[in-house]
Amino acid sequence: MGSSRRTVFPPQPPMSETDAASIRANDWAAFRELSQLMNHWTLEAWPPGRRSGFYWYLTFDDADLATSVKHCQDHLGAEGLDPVPLDGLHLTMLGIGDTDRLPTVHVEEIVERSRAALRDFGAFEIVIGPLGGSRSAIRFSVTPWDRLIALHRILRDSAREVTADRALRPTIDFRPHLGIGYCNTDRPASTVIDRVRELRALPPVTVSVGCVKLVELWPEEGRYCWRDHAVVALAPDPRVR
Repeated sequence: MGSSRRTVFPPQPPMSETDAASIRANDWAAFRELSQLMNHWTLEAWPPGRRSGFYWYLTFDDADLATSVKHCQDHLGAEGLDPVPLDGLHLTMLGIGDTDRLPTVHVEEIVERSRAALRDFGAFEIVIGPLGGSRSAIRFSVTPWDRLIALHRILRDSAREVTADRALRPTIDFRPHLGIGYCNTDRPASTVIDRVRELRALPPVTVSVGCVKLVELWPEEGRYCWRDHAVVALAPDPRVR
């Protein structure tokens, strides 16, 4: 989460932001073509001296999702993989800056601008699954992308209005996903891809998105930890359970 070695994955976006089959096929094709998996904590190493950062997150407290994640983690095993705790499941929307470098007044202004911009955005649902992966993690595909991309664009625009930071990840590079485990060593990809393939028949899980959180995030041994800084609620949608 922050190194210059980080690159977009999959390298190319799917043909459609709304068609689940297109998104899932694009994710899987990119993952199964990998020959090597890399140590996430090296690939995503934080710059020296960085203590924590502010990130917009979606978090999930859903029993069906937790059951599916636990099943996959048990099947994959712990060798070479740091599992994401079930109470730590998240979808990273956008990093907005280091806590040491972003003035408090700017953080609060970003929150308020985001809150105002999202006043009429509305809650929505996403579908999580099937399982796939990236260069350094095992993760679920997420569909559809259209509302997530719109949300990312609003959050990024609100942050740039305050900081004018051109380093904020552009929306065109946003690839929604939900990670369930981080590789903790470099290793050949083939065996892991085969194990993931065995889990792809699991039924996807539909979850509701009713808010977005600004969290203060920091890495610890084999995991990411965070504390909530602000919660921006999305307008209730009667179609969302």
